[in-house]
Amino acid sequence: MLFLIWLMRPEEGFIRWLYPAFILMSVSWAWRLYRGAHLGRIERETIATVTLFFTIKLAYSLFWGDLEQNWVEIESTYWVMAFVMVLLYIVFDARTGLVYSLALAVVTLILGLLRLGGELAQGLYRTEFLAFVRSEMRLFAMAGLLYALAIVKDQLVLANRQVEEMHALARTDPLTGLPNRLALSELLEEASQHMHGLYLVLLDIDRFKQVNDRFGHAAGDEVLREVPRRLRVSMRKEDVLGRWGGEEFMILMRGENQQDVLAAVERLREDISFWPFKLVGPVSASFGVAEGHIGDSIHALVERADRALYEAKRLGRNRVEMSLV
Repeated sequence: MLFLIWLMRPEEGFIRWLYPAFILMSVSWAWRLYRGAHLGRIERETIATVTLFFTIKLAYSLFWGDLEQNWVEIESTYWVMAFVMVLLYIVFDARTGLVYSLALAVVTLILGLLRLGGELAQGLYRTEFLAFVRSEMRLFAMAGLLYALAIVKDQLVLANRQVEEMHALARTDPLTGLPNRLALSELLEEASQHMHGLYLVLLDIDRFKQVNDRFGHAAGDEVLREVPRRLRVSMRKEDVLGRWGGEEFMILMRGENQQDVLAAVERLREDISFWPFKLVGPVSASFGVAEGHIGDSIHALVERADRALYEAKRLGRNRVEMSLV
């Protein structure tokens, strides 16, 4: 569009010299975005350039040529300035947007008064002066209105962030940073829509009470933090690990057959028991695995995994047992 205007109206000095520069800047921004430049920097450069461009255009229309003939261009430039104010509040925070918007309005006010102040004293351009006053009032009103809207927007964003943080905290175990029982229950509810190929693993740290009694709760807490770190070494990205409660953890995974899943869980067991834990020495865990079946309820799946875990404990601990049901 700018290129067409430049071709059709090359006689105007403003268009002849500044339009090509603006076109080249636009091409430069497009190229830099294509090359992966930071979007925020391009946004700020664009706003600054557009503001400068139309400020020069306003000054050119006010001080060069016939003012009455140029007034349509001046009015359109004021509307562009209003649009620039909207961009300022989108890109910057409310306070910065207000400062820049007021600065823009003040600059246009000074330009208009410099051009029309003396003429009005001589009784000239009264109609244009009234139109200028309306345009300036519109800019200052927009600056204030946009600031109020930006404050409301910032408050809504802050409130939404706080809600998200509270939602995350309610579903995160504070000691390990893992999903807690509530989050796991929600994930189970979602996963239960596709039970085929779903495996639920419950693991319990063996003799954890003895660790607390002998080495203290601080050492026990460190074991609870270290266990998930070790489990993640062999877990797949799509597997979900969470703390079910106390020294018990849950893993949700999917697999094609029981043999592959049991082999994967066996590696997890070895990851825990192979290396001694700092301060407390060797620690092991027992695992119970249950496979999801079509028509299963979440309660039934968890119950089968829990029975398998109990069986692993009964058979000597530090082992993996698969639910036979």
